[in-house]
Amino acid sequence: MNKIAFIIFLFASLYPIKAQDLESDFLHFYSYNLDYKLNKKVHLKLGELFSFKSDSYELQYTLFKLGGTYRFSERISTEFYYKPMLFKGSTGDVWYHRLSALLNYRSTLFSLPLKNTITAESYSPRFKKYGYRFIYSIKLYFKNNFLPLRATPYIKGQLYYYLGGKPLNYWDKNGETLLARNAPNDFHRYRFGTGVRFRPASHFYITLYYIWQEEFNTTFTKHRQLNILNKSQTAIKYAFNDYQVLGLSLSYYITNKRKKK
Repeated sequence: MNKIAFIIFLFASLYPIKAQDLESDFLHFYSYNLDYKLNKKVHLKLGELFSFKSDSYELQYTLFKLGGTYRFSERISTEFYYKPMLFKGSTGDVWYHRLSALLNYRSTLFSLPLKNTITAESYSPRFKKYGYRFIYSIKLYFKNNFLPLRATPYIKGQLYYYLGGKPLNYWDKNGETLLARNAPNDFHRYRFGTGVRFRPASHFYITLYYIWQEEFNTTFTKHRQLNILNKSQTAIKYAFNDYQVLGLSLSYYITNKRKKK
């Protein structure tokens, strides 16, 4: 218990330092996860994540997770999740429903574990920027035998493609001619993350992590940009959503032990 208390204290002590130096686009994520090992191939999973603004500690949204994984081999596995999200709004709470399918491929890089993942997501109702997202993720673990509490640092990168958002009007610089009306289908987001996973007790993990997220436009497609001026050139439509995250995650793994006859 002393090990667990120390890790949580370490995370809590970072909060006032970050909150003084960063704007309101700095967030805090807190989550718990339960993983039940049904057999060697199948795991059942559930969890919940809470997102808070760092300046006011106002709850932004709650994300629930229910699903499972199936492992085809030591390298290849798949995951499926239902993730309802409850957003706190000024005029009332709004539910969004997310379905996620993931394909994982595990390998090594310089003898370090490397995980590649392709994710497809569907949202109902859709957001303005997308109704579907496709994500490529790469995660490198720095396994070692010398850090305390079986600590495993990692780095992670993600690239997002948006599809099926609400159409946006693209006007010329004078706001007189409508050039196109399209959904902003394109690559529009990247995330970089780093963290440390601790194992203070059997089957129990604590992860501290940091995420940097930015949205962007590419030149791959025409009239598919975000963060553009409206017709009167007085306001930004579909503004970029850039933020940073400091997160704490608690995970517990349950095994299905069968007694030998």
